[in-house]
Amino acid sequence: MKLSRVALLAPVVTVVSLWAADDDAQGRHWIRKLALPWFIALFLAVVVVNSIVTVPPSVAHLCLTLSKALLLLAVTATAMRSRLDLVMQMGWRAAMPVVAATVASLLVAMAFSMIIL
Repeated sequence: MKLSRVALLAPVVTVVSLWAADDDAQGRHWIRKLALPWFIALFLAVVVVNSIVTVPPSVAHLCLTLSKALLLLAVTATAMRSRLDLVMQMGWRAAMPVVAATVASLLVAMAFSMIIL
């Protein structure tokens, strides 16, 4: 399911950007209306290069490590932007799901690291 979501990301964003494009510029070509975010265009480029070019195992391992590090940074940035003060204002009962999810994530990560190492 996750792979399907990722695979459909670029086509869905393309269709939505064409659908939601500004229609008041009548003489413009449809390609100019297309507004793909840079990360989706880069994702498509990486998919094409990965499909055409054979990547050496050492480069593939480095890219996998880099992608994991970038994913960790993205998740951390999302957590840093969370307004925990608002959750705490609602009381400890509202904070318990956040604490439980954090502890569960930590335990699962530790278990996987013990299995892999």
